[in-house]
Amino acid sequence: MASVTQVDGEYPFLKQNPGLEQSKCHKVAFTGNFLGVRTHVYWLGSPTEGNDAYVSFPFTAEETQSLLDALLLSQWEDHASKGLLKYDVTTCEIKVVSGEKNFVTQLNENWNPNFLQNFENNVLQTLEPIKSSCIKICKEDILFCVAHGEKESSEIIPSTIVPKDGILIVINANPVEYGHVFLMPYKIHQLPQSLDKKMFGLITQIAVEVNNCAFRIFFNHSDSTCSDQIYFQASYFANPLPVEVLPTVPVYGDLLTTGICICEVAHYPLKALVFISKNLKALADVVAEICSTLHNHDAAFNLLISDCGAKIFLFPQVHKVLMGCHLSAWECGGYFVYHTKSDFDSVSEVEILKRMASISLDDDSFQALKQLCCNIANKLTL
Repeated sequence: MASVTQVDGEYPFLKQNPGLEQSKCHKVAFTGNFLGVRTHVYWLGSPTEGNDAYVSFPFTAEETQSLLDALLLSQWEDHASKGLLKYDVTTCEIKVVSGEKNFVTQLNENWNPNFLQNFENNVLQTLEPIKSSCIKICKEDILFCVAHGEKESSEIIPSTIVPKDGILIVINANPVEYGHVFLMPYKIHQLPQSLDKKMFGLITQIAVEVNNCAFRIFFNHSDSTCSDQIYFQASYFANPLPVEVLPTVPVYGDLLTTGICICEVAHYPLKALVFISKNLKALADVVAEICSTLHNHDAAFNLLISDCGAKIFLFPQVHKVLMGCHLSAWECGGYFVYHTKSDFDSVSEVEILKRMASISLDDDSFQALKQLCCNIANKLTL
């Protein structure tokens, strides 16, 4: 389990609230406008001229817990202690499925398999006829906001008005794993309907700033979803996901000459690519343009951001999602949640392999995707 560093002095509010009182929740609709909403704001540091802190990765594994990691975990645990979660995910039984792939399964009889659909229906709404954005959410569910700051170092401003552009960090009452939150980008107080380079760069910078190898960010893109709004999810996994430890086959570039490497994940039932770079901006720009192209072609795909932002996995899926066969991003990574004890006990590696292979691209389509990714990377990095 991830731990929280108790931060005194400058940020005393990071201390956990031990109270167990149920918080009263009054939902408020923010109709394309978050003006007046107050929460903690985490301002990301902006590199000064000649400083490549944004370009490269400013942290190392040996450093102590980062400020953003401490903020996220302390706020999540504080909200959990107030009864804002529907269950304690830390008590769920977890096992590794016997076989070669070491798929991970979780038994959670309180889990709502339709929580994403409910989130989109109840929280994210589109108002006709002008297609303006609307969030209908409890103010208590907002943990804090992340935005680009003007100072060189990152800082937290407690209980202040949210900036015009940023990422709202919202608690997920149906967590798949510890620290499960929604990351909701907004621009000029509206929810975006497409993924651009600036937004994706901010998302990847959050992964870098958290600087915790247990922290993963997920993105699900499916033409079967109820909402056109863009949002991400994040949570902590104590161990590497099965897809993260598999061997890879180089497809494009290397870290020395191009600064970015594209590899194919080997020996996996779901065809997948992984993008690796020490240059945060280059990595974010390439993946964002690829995702934008896939979005414009109504393609179904998922993303997994891991290794503190240094690796991004792309999981393309066939259009069987229209028949309800879509896999979530963590399922693509090899982590499955089961709602019933019987399903949890009976699951086998063969069953999971068949399920993943059924939505994987065929060889020709995957080859076309690899060529698209190489062309975009070549255009943006050379």
